[in-house]
Amino acid sequence: MNTIPTMLSDSAVPYTVVGGSRGGSGSGVPVSLVILDRGLRLFRTEALRDFDRLGFDSITLVEEKGGELFDIESLCQRFPRLRFILLGAPSDIGTRINIAIRESASPFVFVLWNDMTIATAGLSGRFLERIVEKDRVCLAPFLTGPDGSLLPVSATPALQGSSLRILPLSAAKEGARSLYPFDYCGIYSRERFILLGGFDGRLSNPFWQRLDFGFRSWLWGEEIRLSQSLRVAYEEGPPQDDSTVDADYRWFWLKNIAPRHRGDSSVLPRSRFLDYLLSRKGGLVGALNEFRAARAWVELNRFRFREDAERLVELWEEEGE
Repeated sequence: MNTIPTMLSDSAVPYTVVGGSRGGSGSGVPVSLVILDRGLRLFRTEALRDFDRLGFDSITLVEEKGGELFDIESLCQRFPRLRFILLGAPSDIGTRINIAIRESASPFVFVLWNDMTIATAGLSGRFLERIVEKDRVCLAPFLTGPDGSLLPVSATPALQGSSLRILPLSAAKEGARSLYPFDYCGIYSRERFILLGGFDGRLSNPFWQRLDFGFRSWLWGEEIRLSQSLRVAYEEGPPQDDSTVDADYRWFWLKNIAPRHRGDSSVLPRSRFLDYLLSRKGGLVGALNEFRAARAWVELNRFRFREDAERLVELWEEEGE
């Protein structure tokens, strides 16, 4: 692991797109829907019909070619706005989303899983207008479990010395902040997402991958907010996060926690190398190569940082909920 992707197009996963429109048709609903496959096979034609009635600009299902696929030709004839992205190789979740958002022509993309349903009565024209007006990198929904209980989807950062803690809290109001979108679910601004570089495919652990995207968003001046008007329900329970301190965490740490903001830019100080070396297993050469790659990435993006992690957490605590 000696480079960090800086562009959304860095993915090397082959894929094929089959079916209808990419969106961007000017239908009046500037949102495309992307549905990820969790492998539970709960998603059926009836759900597609419900989504189609909501008037999304396009509906894209992301599947692996080797999986148990739908009758693609029949479904695409029945739903003209339906498309399939067929992945030619296994991939991490963030890379799947990167591909789907890059392939969309709509200005906003709503990412869901195939074990979720939209609990909002309807995506009204006024609600969609507010999405366009606010134009945040991600508007995340309130999520409920199978029993209808609200889940703690507001991820709040806390620093204890050099250690980072993420506190899952229940959002109390419209527009509450979250460090990242829970389970990747939310309405993303395609333009802002691409400018941020999307999700980092080098991180295979979903927890650290989401956290990396969220920290980068806030550190670079973007916002992830929750909307009470947007509600999504799980048909089964939500997945469990694995926040084990592993190689993905250390990569996340180099990119987001270790840099320091000075003046109008950020830098990864050489003095942070010892902390990194002591935190990982492996030899000196590997650690030095990784640190140099991260330092080069921070240097490349130095003027995009608006603050560092320490200041972000301070402001989060000062502003409260």
